[in-house]
Amino acid sequence: MNVYYKMGIYLSLLFVTSILSEETKMAQASEALRRQLTDENPRTSLGSSLYPDDQKFSKDIDLETAETLLWKNNLLLIASRFQIDVKKAGILQAGLYANPNIAIDQSIFAEPTQRYFDTTRSGQSVIQVQQVFLLGGKIDKRVKVAELNAKISEQEFYDLTRALITKLRRTFYTIYFYKKAVVFYDQSIASIEKTVESSELAYKRRALLQAEHLRLKALLFFLKKEREDLAIKVYEKEAELKILLNDDAYRDARVEFAPKINEKQLDSIVPNNVKLEELVEIARENRPDLKKALQTLRYEEANLELQYANAIPDLSFGPVYNRGGTAFQNYWGVTAQLTVPLFDRNQGNIQAAEKAILVRKQELKNNILEVENEVAVAYQSARIKDALYKRFIDAYIKDYSSLSLDMIMSYEKKYITILEFADFFETYRSSVVEMLKLQTDRMEAIENVNYAVGKGIFIPKSENQTTPKSEE
Repeated sequence: MNVYYKMGIYLSLLFVTSILSEETKMAQASEALRRQLTDENPRTSLGSSLYPDDQKFSKDIDLETAETLLWKNNLLLIASRFQIDVKKAGILQAGLYANPNIAIDQSIFAEPTQRYFDTTRSGQSVIQVQQVFLLGGKIDKRVKVAELNAKISEQEFYDLTRALITKLRRTFYTIYFYKKAVVFYDQSIASIEKTVESSELAYKRRALLQAEHLRLKALLFFLKKEREDLAIKVYEKEAELKILLNDDAYRDARVEFAPKINEKQLDSIVPNNVKLEELVEIARENRPDLKKALQTLRYEEANLELQYANAIPDLSFGPVYNRGGTAFQNYWGVTAQLTVPLFDRNQGNIQAAEKAILVRKQELKNNILEVENEVAVAYQSARIKDALYKRFIDAYIKDYSSLSLDMIMSYEKKYITILEFADFFETYRSSVVEMLKLQTDRMEAIENVNYAVGKGIFIPKSENQTTPKSEE
């Protein structure tokens, strides 16, 4: 984007030449502008502060570092990890046996001895111990249901990760390109302000028409307003990024981000290199929400098995000791208790579980259909915006460069007025901003493909960069 900055400086300085009465100064300025278009100038730093407050400062950050901080510090991800631990604790609970039940029966008043709460051999005491035995494999089925519930929670975590990673990348690219636009506005405003000051003096000397002077002031006001609106958007996006990263190094409100991106790597992304059918297949294998829907179906199937097992009554079994309450002074026996499933055979819960399976099957089919169409839409959008960007990025800049030189020659020969230069600058400004917006939209469309597929297919990253992975 070096040409943008060169052309911005070039056109802004061109306005200064329009109010100079000396032919030599205008010729020198024109020659300097021609040199700017041909010389290689270093790119303006993106780390410059967007705000006039001297206390603000920028910090460099690349996408790989940002994603690492997201995985480490994001509060929503941390909370989701704890939620997985909660569900895994349910597996432990589901596998526990029931506690034994101990019952003690002690007589209040012993008639023969005329004693209260007589615990001696002359009194009556009964001790009974019972253990509940779950029949029908209830414990194993409960554990299976709890395990599937934990897997559902894991897929919710990966789905949340997918959303947050996509949001991070979109925000990162938006800040980068918005800041480039702000730099362009800053350069243009600085030059236009000098032009307006010079035109003010020229207007007082009656060397410049009032209409031309007001047009320049209106252009300056419009640029400042657009710049401030864009700066506010940058500030909002930076606040979103700070929340996502949750890192002490960037938490201070005075910190500004200076995203580091290799644009050549971005331009090397070609959505057409992958076929739609391949993306759909990858989405079926990697989308966490599809895996969650599948796990939910398995959960309902396991729950149906558990409900059938719950229809089987449990057995309570244990010893009993009775002293002084039977024909024998010390009586030992066993007790067994079993509920007869005469009326309640868990019919309602079984029927509800059967219907829930039908519901989950239809939801899974609908989710698959939604994923296929979501991938198709994201893929076509990325292809269109990528083609539009690459069709105009080179020829577009070259056309404006040659046109700018023609405008210089036309103005030097008095073929056009300063108002025509102002119209050209407005068109140029709009074109530069729209091109930056197209770059932002293109990367958002590419990230939409990654989100729809559930895997980082089109990502400019190093080999050791962490990407979200789903588990079966």
